[in-house]
Amino acid sequence: MNIIFSISVCSVSLATLSIGIFILFHNKKSLVNRTMFLIDSATFLWLFCYSMMYITTSYSKAMTFMKFGFAGVIFVPVFFYHFLSEFLEIKTKMRALLLHIFYAIGTAFVILLFNTDFIASGLLVFDWGYYPKAGVLLPLYLAFFLSIFNYCVYNLYIYYRTNKSTISDRRLQQVKYLFIAFFITAFTAGDWIPWYNIKYLPLGFITIFIYVIINAYAIVKHQLMGIEVIIKKTLIFAGLFVSAYAIFASFAFLGQVAFEHITGGNRWASLIPSIVIIVLMLRPLENLLTQATDKYLFQKKYDYRELLKTFSTEVLSVLDINRLVNITVDKLSSVIKIESCGVLLLNKAKDRFELVASAGIRGKSTVFGMDSTLVTFLDRTKLFLSIKDQGKDSVLPDKILQDMNKLKLVLAIPLVIHEEMIGILTLGKKKSDEDYTQDDMTILTTLARALSIAINNAEMFDELGKTQAEAAQREKMAVIGTLAAGINHEICNPLGIARGQCEVFLLNARDGLYKNRSQDEQMFEAMRIMEKVIKETDRATAITKKLSSFAKPGKGHSAESVNVAEQVDEVIALIGHDLMLGKIEMVKDIPTDTPTIAADHKQIQEILFNLIRNAAQAIDENGKVTVKTRQKDSKLSIDITDTGHGIPEDKLEQIFNPFYTTKAPGKGTGLGLFIVRQIVQKNKGTITVKSKAGEGTTFMLEFPVAKAVVR
Repeated sequence: MNIIFSISVCSVSLATLSIGIFILFHNKKSLVNRTMFLIDSATFLWLFCYSMMYITTSYSKAMTFMKFGFAGVIFVPVFFYHFLSEFLEIKTKMRALLLHIFYAIGTAFVILLFNTDFIASGLLVFDWGYYPKAGVLLPLYLAFFLSIFNYCVYNLYIYYRTNKSTISDRRLQQVKYLFIAFFITAFTAGDWIPWYNIKYLPLGFITIFIYVIINAYAIVKHQLMGIEVIIKKTLIFAGLFVSAYAIFASFAFLGQVAFEHITGGNRWASLIPSIVIIVLMLRPLENLLTQATDKYLFQKKYDYRELLKTFSTEVLSVLDINRLVNITVDKLSSVIKIESCGVLLLNKAKDRFELVASAGIRGKSTVFGMDSTLVTFLDRTKLFLSIKDQGKDSVLPDKILQDMNKLKLVLAIPLVIHEEMIGILTLGKKKSDEDYTQDDMTILTTLARALSIAINNAEMFDELGKTQAEAAQREKMAVIGTLAAGINHEICNPLGIARGQCEVFLLNARDGLYKNRSQDEQMFEAMRIMEKVIKETDRATAITKKLSSFAKPGKGHSAESVNVAEQVDEVIALIGHDLMLGKIEMVKDIPTDTPTIAADHKQIQEILFNLIRNAAQAIDENGKVTVKTRQKDSKLSIDITDTGHGIPEDKLEQIFNPFYTTKAPGKGTGLGLFIVRQIVQKNKGTITVKSKAGEGTTFMLEFPVAKAVVR
């Protein structure tokens, strides 16, 4: 029995040491990792030496193994407190004092163990082998052990209860599993019973085995010590190795069986075809394994040149800020292969940073005020912030971690222009679980600087667009002022007719002209006049509505199906009186089956208004303005032609320039055609002009149809 029992205990000791070595070599500088390694090493020393004690037949050797093993037991609670104080970031003076006291007491117990029989007075013999016999001071050590252990568990519980609502989910799970793992080890207390010559099989090593399993699960699942990458990649590499070996072995075996009868039973000759097949498969298999390892083991090896090229050609040239940030997020997510990515931009009006583009982030409406700890840190330092605190041993403050966890980020890079932080680029962890390397940081900070410039340019372009829209609105209001006479005529005419009808009715009634008519006849006459009044007031209302609609500023570009004929009619309703006074004929050559165009209807109306009005002003008298449409595949052309005096060829190239006008001084701002071109381009259209002095001018517009109609 003692052999099987000894092997079981020894196996658990080696498993514990393996976990400790993994933890240590992942980050030798981390005190958390180093103290955890000390716990596992002390546990290994205890179990390994005891397993040797169980199996040896020499009393003196068993005594030596017992003393070295129990020395490990003595320091387990000391190392545990040291580990926990580092893990929970306890930095008080009391902590430092307790550490010195605990290490001193532990050392004293070890000295007593090796030089006296106060701790262990000898060895007892049981079915499983030798076991230590309790000395007079063993209860004192047990009190020391239990005091430290209970104090540590209490601290862990208090930390969990106090911080469970503020720390990250991952940190919360780490604390939970750590608490469970070390609570389970309390059941090793049964191992003290045989010390007092009571036959009780010491199964404490089983609880240690459970502790190792829970610890390993917490490492892989919740990154307890940050070595999940090592374990995961070790397993993947082992799987790849076994797969490759199995492929070669299978071909060798099957080839030998298949070709052995052809070669007359010669085993070596039958292997030749298999070797040929293996050689032919070697290169494809090598490529396959290389791709697999690159994908699952070394995803960090993305092509920096590809990322730079993507940014320079597809991202940095974009002037639409929404498209810019969304492309940035998409490209970074796909090229670097990260789980989440986001861009926050400063909203100066609301004095906060808003998430404007994201991938893999649930909180799409996440905002951070200027008082956010994360924002304050990035704004003050202008440096990137890593979840690993830029390589330092200590973890980040909980307030910063809370902000970072909202966006599932492990890396935050400030977007700075002219010493002002205008945004934050956030990146989640890599799908390969690799950390961000120094090379990553170099390339990402460079891209962040370029992205800052691109965002600033896009914002300036957006501001320019708003300025142009305001200029267009001012131009439009100035034009409306010049239409006052025509609008007045269009409104006064129907109102005058309505008033006249009412006055005639009242005069006739006053003069007694309706006395001889029946009540039904009088009612019929009143209804006829009322219908006429309603019709004329509707005419006046319609013209005021059109004027009001035209005068209102647009609410931004909104693509929709626009009927060109209807918009031309709206324009004619506004300037029809001016055309009539100028004896200008308005011709609409728009087929009834003309398709609608994809554009903003209000902006199309503004374009047509400017061009038709300009065409009318270019005609002295008795001229003609023609609006003609024709379809070209998926485009609709709109030609506006006048029979005016035309534009000299040397001035055609300048007419779209801002503040250039061919009108007399004081009769134009020179912004009309410049703004028209901007609006046309905003609606994905084009505008060109052809003119001949003395004959007239044609402006040619082209817009995409809402639904392409093939004739």
